[in-house]
Amino acid sequence: MNIDFFPDGPAIQIEEESRILFFADIHMGIEHELQKHGFHFRTKGKERIKRICNLIKEAEPDLVVILGDVKHRIPGTSFQEFYELQDLFLAIRKISPFCVTPGNHDPGIEEFLKPEEIRNKEGSLIDLVGALHGHMVPDPAIQGRLILCGHHHPIVSLSDQVGMALRTPCFILGELDPHIFSEENNEDEISRILMVPSCNELTGYGIEKTFRSPFSPLSRSLVIESAEILLPDGTYAGDLLSHLQNDTKASS
Repeated sequence: MNIDFFPDGPAIQIEEESRILFFADIHMGIEHELQKHGFHFRTKGKERIKRICNLIKEAEPDLVVILGDVKHRIPGTSFQEFYELQDLFLAIRKISPFCVTPGNHDPGIEEFLKPEEIRNKEGSLIDLVGALHGHMVPDPAIQGRLILCGHHHPIVSLSDQVGMALRTPCFILGELDPHIFSEENNEDEISRILMVPSCNELTGYGIEKTFRSPFSPLSRSLVIESAEILLPDGTYAGDLLSHLQNDTKASS
């Protein structure tokens, strides 16, 4: 299995029998929703679509998989999303086949997609790799695989000995407790989760918060001692447990 990172995405490409490019959490229309809370941003929908399409052209995948939360509004669809989703999907269709694993922000997205472009929200196998958004308990059919998910928007803060700090999106790679797969779990099968950072520049959630107060079945089931942090270009940034321990010491 070959894995390539695309830090400008951030995105990741996995090649087994097919070459598959994964994106997560595009959150089209987020600017419209932020206005309701007093935050005013010019929409960057066109720039977001262009950036995604440029990455697809660069990667030349056999398939593009969007790991959910393509839109932002819950419930319904804003006028901004209505036009931007159409533009996004039309632009991707001109370049590559694609599918979406719907996320918790995606009710109603079916009206913009063809039936074959929608995958099971509990997860499905795509060329021997599991894929889902991450807000649902995963389908037992993907146990024992490398599973890619979105939903968590992981961001890590790194600092050196002189206090220089870097705050950046990151990937989290680790093992899952098999009990997440309910009665059908096989404790002899090791499942690994790869949490993919958000593709939207206005979103992000510190990993120290995510794993101290886990908010999804996957974050609650991650075996912390097994987890590693990878930067958008694939650089190893340490193990998750040490980062959480260091953060606790710094805040005490």
